[in-house]
This record gives sequence, C-alpha cells and structure tokens, in this order.
Amino acid sequence: MATANTASGLAALPVELIQHIGSFLIPACVPGERPYPCYGCARRRPGCRQWFLGQLDISRLSRACKPLRDVIQPLVFQCCPDGGPRPIRRLILLARTLIARPDLRHHVKFLMSSDVYEDLEPADNQFVQDAIVELGLPAVPDSWISGGEPEYHLLPLELVLAHTPNLEYLRMPLDYDWSLHLLPHLLKTRPPFLPNLKSLEVFHHFTAGDRFEISMDAVETIVTAAPSLEALCLPNPNWMSGGAFAPLPNLRRLYWQSGCATEMDGLAAMLDAAPQLQALALPWDAMDDQYNYCDDRGTADAWEAIELRKDSLRELRLDIRENTLQGSGKLDSFLSTLFPPSIREVTFWRLDGEEMRAAMVRLAKVVAVGRYPDLKTVVLAPSERSERQGYNEWHNADKWNEVKEELEEWFRTGGVKFELRWDSPYWMASSLD
Repeated sequence: MATANTASGLAALPVELIQHIGSFLIPACVPGERPYPCYGCARRRPGCRQWFLGQLDISRLSRACKPLRDVIQPLVFQCCPDGGPRPIRRLILLARTLIARPDLRHHVKFLMSSDVYEDLEPADNQFVQDAIVELGLPAVPDSWISGGEPEYHLLPLELVLAHTPNLEYLRMPLDYDWSLHLLPHLLKTRPPFLPNLKSLEVFHHFTAGDRFEISMDAVETIVTAAPSLEALCLPNPNWMSGGAFAPLPNLRRLYWQSGCATEMDGLAAMLDAAPQLQALALPWDAMDDQYNYCDDRGTADAWEAIELRKDSLRELRLDIRENTLQGSGKLDSFLSTLFPPSIREVTFWRLDGEEMRAAMVRLAKVVAVGRYPDLKTVVLAPSERSERQGYNEWHNADKWNEVKEELEEWFRTGGVKFELRWDSPYWMASSLD
C-alpha cells in the first residue's frame, strides 16, 4: 500500500518537478576528468556524452511506471547522441518512433549523427523507402542502402530531420560529394522546417586519399531551413563559393575547425552573408591546397574578409602559423590595423616565432595608448585541436615567458587582461550554446 501511495503521489506532482527529478538520473561529466569537456558540459545540457547512460535509466523508469510514462518518456528523446552500436539503425528506429508518435517530435532538441555506415535489415530498407514516398518523393532505389551513392548517404538522418521541428542542435558528417535527397524537396513544399535550430556542427567524413572538402550545397540547404541559426561550425573554408552564400541573418558565432586548403572567396562570401557575426574562430595556415602556400594576395584576402565584419565582430580566435605572415611589416599591419575596432576578446592559438613575439609587443604598446578601447582580453594558448588530439603543436611556447612581463605591463596600461595559457580554452562549448 505504501508503494502504491508513493507512486500515486509522485505522479500527481507538477510535470516540471517530475522532469526535474528525472534529470537527476543523468550523470554529468565531472570537470577535470577529461582533457576537454564533452558536448554540453559547459552548460550542463543534455548534449553531454553521459546522457546516453542516463537515457537507459529514464527509459526503464518510463516503462516500469506507467503513471509517469507520459511525463518521463519525452526526456528519453530530448537528446539523441551518436554513441552506441549501429548508429544508422538507431537513426532509423528514431524515425520510426517519431512517425508513429507525433506527440514526441517536438521534444527532440539535440541530435548527433555518426559517419559510420552499416548493413541494414530488409525491414529497415523498406521502412525508409515507404517513408520517403509518404513525404511525396519518388521511391528511392534499393541500392540506396549500400551507401555507395552520395545522394542517399544521409537519407536516414534526413528522415529524422523532417520530423524534428523543435531541434536546437545538430551535429552531422559531410564529404565533398555527398548531397541531400529529401531536405531540398521539403524546402520547396514547407516553410523553413527547422525554425528553432540554433547550432549546427559539421565534421568531415574522411577516407584514405580523400579530398579536404565538404559539400557546401548541403550546408546551405540546412541553414536555409534554419533561419534562427546562431552558431555554425565547419571543417574548413576550402570550398569555391560560386557567388553569394545563403543568408545568415542571425549567425553570431562561426568556427572553422581547420585551415587546410583555405579558399578566400568562400570565406568572404560566408562573412558577407552574416551581418550580425560577433565571434570568429579561424585556424589560418596560409595553404591554398594540400601542398602549396598562398601568395601575398591570398593572405591579404583573408584579412580583408575579416574586415567585412569589422563593425560587428567582438571576438577573434586565430590559429596563425609563423609562415602565414612573414616579415615584421605584415605582422604589424595585421596586428595593429586590421583588427575590427569593436574587438573585445582575441585568442591566438599556438602563436610562435621571434617576429611574432616582437609584433605582439608592438600590439600591446598600441593597445596601451587606447587604439582599441573596447578590447578586454588577449589570450595566447595551444590550439584547441592539438589538445583534443593529445599532442602539442606549440613547440616554443616557453619562449613567450621572455616577453610575458612586458606584455602584461603594456596591456594592463590599456586596461586589457593578458593571459598566457598552457591549456586551450574550449571554444567549441561556448560557440554552440
């Protein structure tokens, strides 16, 4: 009798309180246990990798206690990570559930998709084909399941996206020849179908001998469907724009993960499409392809692209290799004149070389006389990518100690906090919030 009363009493509590109690079943990562926080740890949101473990407990609770099922079950679908075995089949199972249970669709907020392809059961193949037809598209061939045709590689993910109207965060793979099959059709027949998507992270599906590129047509389709997008993370700006990029009216944060094969026209097109851009992270190594370095004109184009947003940019994170801006004149020109006047925070990843150190001292002196009145913080740190992958590319970091006190004094005079860090600020966490 006591057990029955307890269950009845819990079920009678307000929905918000029951959901709050259920959230305690989800373990959060403890700061300091990993070299970098997993998705969501910075804000303790359900993108955390530990969420998957908590999902199992919540799912069991929703099945074991029927009075709580309708309240607890939506928590199971709030975040759909890419961990666990058979990730593509998990996407198809998720699509099955969302199609059969429309009441659960608006609860899906976070979705992470893996780039691992796998063999599927005939029933899964038939389900995807039937679901595509029900959405008004011609039937796809049986060969879509092989993963060999770029047009269909993302089909299970597209099917899920067609049924997640409240999605806020999406992480997905792309390769240079992949395209979308379903979503372009939805854009023609529906208003923007991802109205609440705030953060999009794309990672490169790399295979041996692959090109360091992604399909920007696919990215444009998704951002067009997501007019509220505020944060965008892409592998690298190495695509030919062919003209203007899709409008990004609300984009605030743009993060390029790699500077390899940077294409200036594409970089400029994207910055031009984002009039409200406030934060830019750009690993810039001056390479125009895998083997050749840019000439002076290409380097200048990169900084002129940044100047396009000089009225809105507040934060820059730049991974600059020593050979990017050879010569103290070029360094001084960049550090002292090309920074947007409204800049508030600058982070340099793995900045190295004697000329770099001398140029930074001259920048500090410019700041000391009030050149950038809004500037509050200057940080030197290892690159985020280096720390994630477990090696240090900042080979001569200790040499910055030779000028550290001088830099601190000049920056302090200008009201700026200067930090020399041996760990990398995890920019990705804040960029996708």
